[in-house]
Amino acid sequence: MKLLRVLFGLFVVLGVLTGCEGSYRTQVRVGTLSVPAGGTGVVRISILNPPDAKMIQVGPTGFLTFNPSVIQVTGLTGVNGFTVSGSVINNTMGWVQFVASFPGGSIRPIVASGLGVLEIPIVEMSVQAVGPVGSNTALTITAVDLFTDRVGQPIPIGPPIAGQVVIIAP
Repeated sequence: MKLLRVLFGLFVVLGVLTGCEGSYRTQVRVGTLSVPAGGTGVVRISILNPPDAKMIQVGPTGFLTFNPSVIQVTGLTGVNGFTVSGSVINNTMGWVQFVASFPGGSIRPIVASGLGVLEIPIVEMSVQAVGPVGSNTALTITAVDLFTDRVGQPIPIGPPIAGQVVIIAP
């Protein structure tokens, strides 16, 4: 038993020294929003269980897609220390591409056992409702082109989790 504790302790020390906080189920999640017809709102794009995240890029291969007859995207803003350094919004075809990063560092969360899923919003996407009441659109990231840690190494991630916008009565 003592040998097991020593090995576990060495594993924890090695993980801290190398920047690896353990086995993560890292994913990108797009939020959901109910917005009145003709109104505006914000959808958050978050990282679930981020192990030292510095930069995310959706594009040139990946897209965040939406139905342009339901919403129009009016802008992207970084939050929680992230900055959107580039974006392309195509409201005719219904897609967005973007790059967001954490200048001068990275999100390096303190991981504690038993906390469950850690979710950190990194981008807010402003939308305008243009569809009729009752219409909705999925918000789907088709691929994350690049997701890196503080030293530029790729972070493996699971499939993105789609969000949704629903148009409600004012």
